[in-house]
Amino acid sequence: MTGDISLPSRAMFQAAFVHSTSALSDDFFRSWRSLTEIRLKNQLAKTLLDTYVGPHAGNQILEGVTRRGSGVTVNAGIMMCDLRNFTALSGKLSRDETINLLNGYFDAMAEPIQANGGEILKFMGDGVLAIFPLHNATICHAMIRAIDEARVSIAAMNERNLECGRTVVGYGIGVHVGEVMYGNIGSRNRLDFTVIGPAVNTASRIAGLAKELKCTVLCSDAFVRLAGCQDRSEYMGDHLLRGVDEPIGVYSLFRE
Repeated sequence: MTGDISLPSRAMFQAAFVHSTSALSDDFFRSWRSLTEIRLKNQLAKTLLDTYVGPHAGNQILEGVTRRGSGVTVNAGIMMCDLRNFTALSGKLSRDETINLLNGYFDAMAEPIQANGGEILKFMGDGVLAIFPLHNATICHAMIRAIDEARVSIAAMNERNLECGRTVVGYGIGVHVGEVMYGNIGSRNRLDFTVIGPAVNTASRIAGLAKELKCTVLCSDAFVRLAGCQDRSEYMGDHLLRGVDEPIGVYSLFRE
């Protein structure tokens, strides 16, 4: 019949159609698999960067902000935290006990900081450096909330350690506010996202002074005034800090 496709022709057409469809399917699945692998690798890279350098610094690295000396100046609340008498403690504990002690302490400190909008910049031996960018007036209250939650977490950790016959920890926190330079610092071959500036040094000195004054949390007058937390703080006097020209008023937070 005119217009009919003969059986051999029909078979050839079907074979060609199946072949082309199969080729298209193979191309589609290869592309899909390649895109999936790229997405997984990107997610893995982001997870690793978030874990090792923090979310903000991780995003900066993924966006290509890796030039040495690049950075921004930001107003921030600064927290410097360290364990008390860690050198003596580490001399008495085994390697695994020391690591477990540090990990428990870092968990108790870091989780409240991150949950309340802060960013962990460094774990330095037994110390923690964190900042809270001052986007609005409530950030100081978020810092206080983070510190309060960390105190509760460490108290709970110490209770568990006592029940199990393990070591309890003491700690100190220095809090200050000011301008910091946040960006890439380091050598040609090894960079670090961190903060530098007089305000960071002052926070570190306040953390050291907290031990001398037997305070757990010691805040600068500048932070207390900005946060408006005089009613829950105890004035500990004006003190001359190393590297700081003028004496600074400090307050013990939570009236210990």
